[in-house]
Amino acid sequence: MSLRISSFVRRFTFIASVVGGIYLVDDKFNARTLQRNVLTVWNGVCIGLDYKINFRPGKGDKIDDLHERVAKRILNVCLSNGGLYIKLGQAIGVQSAILPAAYQRTFKQLYDDAPAVNFDRVVKIFKEDFNCHPDEMFDDFERTAIASASIAQVHRAKLKNGTPVAVKIQKPDIRRQMDWDLLAYKALMHMYEYIFDLPLVWSANYTEKHLRQEVDFENEGRNSERVRIEFEKEKSLNDKVYVPKVFWDQTSKRVLTAEWINGIKITDREGLQRYGFTFNDVMKTVIDIFADPHPGNVLVRPHPSKSNKYYQVVLIDHGLCMEESISFRHQYCLFWKSLFLMDSDMINQICKEWGINEPDLFVSATLMKPYSSQTAVHISSTQSATLRDAYEMQMAVKDRIRKFLADTELIPRELIFVGRNMNIVRSLNRELGSPVNRINLMGNWAVKGLGPDWSNWGGNAKIYEQQRQFQLVSGNDYRLSTYNKNFLSFFEHFGFILKSRFNYWLFQSTLFLISLSFYFNNAKEAIVSWIYNSGPRGFEEVLDDQIKTSLENFGMVFDEKFFEG
Repeated sequence: MSLRISSFVRRFTFIASVVGGIYLVDDKFNARTLQRNVLTVWNGVCIGLDYKINFRPGKGDKIDDLHERVAKRILNVCLSNGGLYIKLGQAIGVQSAILPAAYQRTFKQLYDDAPAVNFDRVVKIFKEDFNCHPDEMFDDFERTAIASASIAQVHRAKLKNGTPVAVKIQKPDIRRQMDWDLLAYKALMHMYEYIFDLPLVWSANYTEKHLRQEVDFENEGRNSERVRIEFEKEKSLNDKVYVPKVFWDQTSKRVLTAEWINGIKITDREGLQRYGFTFNDVMKTVIDIFADPHPGNVLVRPHPSKSNKYYQVVLIDHGLCMEESISFRHQYCLFWKSLFLMDSDMINQICKEWGINEPDLFVSATLMKPYSSQTAVHISSTQSATLRDAYEMQMAVKDRIRKFLADTELIPRELIFVGRNMNIVRSLNRELGSPVNRINLMGNWAVKGLGPDWSNWGGNAKIYEQQRQFQLVSGNDYRLSTYNKNFLSFFEHFGFILKSRFNYWLFQSTLFLISLSFYFNNAKEAIVSWIYNSGPRGFEEVLDDQIKTSLENFGMVFDEKFFEG
């Protein structure tokens, strides 16, 4: 008996020593990679079993609790693992619009500040990348980070010549953890696709590519300079928008040093009023920019070379930049033009080419207002939702989304980031009280994007692509060659021009009607708030209420915080 006990003790001691040794090695030398993976796999198994057991027709009244439980479990994994898991959770959060309301609520927490690493670890990065201490490169390098996010933190410092700078430093374990973390993200997307039976994996490779770019700070520096050049080309914005200068001698793949900017966040209403900047002007500039308008990435400051009444919008953090293809950009502009012309055939054609089989639902998501192909953009929807069993409703949502994303191979990957941008722009406009007519401004930029060629008002994306290819090969004007080749009559040509002009003025008339609706709503809300002594609702809040009701008709239930962006 004593021999058996002794043998058991030896085995237990051996196993405990091995496990303890692996834990110590993983913790000290492997950036907790094994522990993070075990935590991820364990929770993945638990989630799969939870849904397999509890997502059944007879438990329809418990489905919301199930979603809440699973969303919190995934959130805890992201928070416990930290680092790139925060970014991966944010990537899931971007897709939360097609997931249950619990995910919309829960993943919003991942946009809060993350804890900073201590200064000793910052020094280690500098010694590895520059072979020196931060104090040898900078004067007054502050030991405490002024901001900290998922993959980096920012310290304030001065160059040796006294120039104030912001030094962005990547957190030490990100690069070692990245490959495993991205593998976990893909596994999570596959698991979600299996559990929800929804197309989610299609965006994983594209997201992975851009996340890898985001952890390369030299790439971010190049993006910053590219963005600066592009805004200098746009006369209407080059004096209103500023991109901080990058100091390349103090920059590496893990350290980015840029000009320090004193400004206030775009969402600081009191600060904007204190400077005397109007919400209307500032928000119009933000929409015109069409960059990533996340509140933490957009600052507003008094114009440095003009009187204090002039402002300048400052764009920071260019880690995730996306260049749209020429064909996508044209199609997207043509798509917006077609919305205002009620050209349902063109909308259907573009959506089909993009692998989207629910044009009305896609348009509603794009405009962030209810849309029906039978109703003009400026006319509101008044449909009401119907009640159904919870399980049947969510199964209907699945079918609708599967149909919506009919062919994920055709979906332009640019839509991932453009859609995110549209929602953040809308939420910023809402937070500032809807000072501008967002839809009109974007519609006008769509017109500019189509260019001065009138054939774009009577043609389509395929004709446009044919024209471009012909001009690139021959150097000739496609329309003139087609005209000579086919001997188009004067009246046919004249009729085409009339049709194009008519479409243009129909477009402008629709914009005018939307403007009337915008100002009428503002006047109505002002009167109602005066009568009831309450704060007026902005135009975006009215649209949010309408789209919430409209999407409930599709079987989709949204948490209120979703509309806060």
